[in-house]
Amino acid sequence: MSRGRRLGVLACALLVVLAGCGAQEVTRSPTATATPDQSTTTEQPSAGPTDAQGGDTDAEIRYRGEGLSFAAAPVFDRVESLLGVTAEPPTEVSVENASTWFGTNVTERRAPTGTSRFGALVGVETAGSYSDLRGTPNGATSPFGGVTLYPGNGSPAALEVVLAHEFVHVVQFQRNQVSAVRRNVGGTSTDARWTARSIVEGVAVWTETRYVETDGLDAPTGGERTATLYAEATPGTPFRHGQGAYRFGYDYVRNNSPGLDGVEGLYERPPTTSEQVLHGLAPGSEPPAELYVRTIAEGATWRGSATDTLGEAYARVVLENGVSVPASVEAAAGWGNDRLVTYRERPTANASFVWVTRWDTAADATEFRDAMNATFDAGGERTGDRWRLDGDVRATTARPDDATVVVTVGRPGLLDALAVSLDGSTVALTTNQSAANTTATADAAPAVTTSTTPPVTAETPPSPPAVRTTPRHQFAQTSLAPQTTTPERSYVDV
Repeated sequence: MSRGRRLGVLACALLVVLAGCGAQEVTRSPTATATPDQSTTTEQPSAGPTDAQGGDTDAEIRYRGEGLSFAAAPVFDRVESLLGVTAEPPTEVSVENASTWFGTNVTERRAPTGTSRFGALVGVETAGSYSDLRGTPNGATSPFGGVTLYPGNGSPAALEVVLAHEFVHVVQFQRNQVSAVRRNVGGTSTDARWTARSIVEGVAVWTETRYVETDGLDAPTGGERTATLYAEATPGTPFRHGQGAYRFGYDYVRNNSPGLDGVEGLYERPPTTSEQVLHGLAPGSEPPAELYVRTIAEGATWRGSATDTLGEAYARVVLENGVSVPASVEAAAGWGNDRLVTYRERPTANASFVWVTRWDTAADATEFRDAMNATFDAGGERTGDRWRLDGDVRATTARPDDATVVVTVGRPGLLDALAVSLDGSTVALTTNQSAANTTATADAAPAVTTSTTPPVTAETPPSPPAVRTTPRHQFAQTSLAPQTTTPERSYVDV
């Protein structure tokens, strides 16, 4: 696949926090190794009141918990200077130990749900615990300006760089830039959240880079550190997907802004898809392909609910579980649009999924399907056009037209019940209860409902989504429970 664009090669909820990616080990010319001062009191002033350039500093910023060997206020001053803004500094920075930061049961993780469950079924899952990150310094910032730092095994310079990163987020929250970029990207899908995060974190990583360069730190720049973290992240994992927002967001921000003091325009007119970020495309260029999905439930079970748009960045990570990283980049690069639909055999059952993907060309669709099939080959046993994955999980791929690939993964009953077809330009997903050999209960009251999802980014048609009622399938009844053909929406558009 050779196309010109390839030359470019988590409304804000108040409880959301922005976490800085962990810094690598960095050092200033000879300094002590990085260990928090265990002899400090629970709350203490920042050490070292003098700004490196001799200028005035903001009000004292105290450390709560363990102390650090450098003053926090001068770090905030330099971040303000780099961004060309004036902001209110936090009054304190909380420094946490490993047991507080990671919790006491990091090896026991709840079973994934929603999109995370889909990812786990196709191989995008976190194996083991986060114990391998215990040595990596990290940080987090709340919308209220609270900053938390985890020192790990980082040197003083490493912690200083992480703190600078978090102070960028303090400024972003104060100036409503986080909510602005989320609003202007639009939506809360996986792809929209990754795209908004890439701008927020891209600015912070660029600030790290300039901080290291202007302050004379003998350390990797933010861009170098982020590239290393991304390269070392295990392919095909959620961590790598998340780190991609830092890695490619940094490139996008740096290449599409005149300087750190001119990034405001990116908050107001950001890219709207991960595709634009990955390929360095201007906002509004290469808009997502038009995509409609309709679910038709012929029975009381296997009703679909539209849940997500995953995007090109996520498609890369999925494919990394079956093909090489370069091959996954190539196979995902023809992404046009996608829609993930969740199905359950009954309300309390584990979810199964249908991932409808649309591609720019037939060749792109073929390349993606081949890579997706290779991913299932790597994780399961193939029989005909189906794969047996872990446990009772089954998977298959379908090609309703030249530019569309539909991936189904989950319970065998869904694969038996599902028929994929085209209704004009709409992908129709029809589930037939009898085809899945489902036994009806005595009081079952099945109905056929069709519902059309709007295109993810294309303009919504002037007419409302179609809802059509057709004769229901009749099932043997052992009681005279009333039957109904009243249409009920099989899912809510998101």
